[in-house]
Amino acid sequence: MLLRHRKQKELEMQQDRHDDVSCTSCFGNNNRCECNRGCPGPTGPTGPRGCPGVPGPIGPQGPQGEPGIQGYTGATGPAGEQGATGATGPTGVTGPTGATGPAGEQGTTGATGPTGPAGTVTPAAAVGDASNLDDIVEDFNALLANLRDAGILER
Repeated sequence: MLLRHRKQKELEMQQDRHDDVSCTSCFGNNNRCECNRGCPGPTGPTGPRGCPGVPGPIGPQGPQGEPGIQGYTGATGPAGEQGATGATGPTGVTGPTGATGPAGEQGTTGATGPTGPAGTVTPAAAVGDASNLDDIVEDFNALLANLRDAGILER
């Protein structure tokens, strides 16, 4: 912002100098000026250099240049002669096939163990179906007691 304001002031000052051409005659007229502003004083020292402005957009890419000259390729020498193929040697004799050995004897079948007594399952006493939430626990406990009495569950 400050840089833009300073630049605008410089442009205005340059415009003022160009508008009044008669002021250029001040130095040749014994420092008497015919303009309304009086004669300009000596130029002051140049101020410090300002910050650089924002870079502008990148311009378009130029055309591609001509391709360079193809490099020199040397000559390829002649191929050498093919050497002679040697003679094929004789095929060797096939060896004899080995004999298959005899099968081994089958082992004897072991003795069968004794058969145990037949198991008996004693049915447990019946328990009625549960009809509501209140008698579920009672019926379940009765079923467990009957299974223990029948020998199906341990005590």
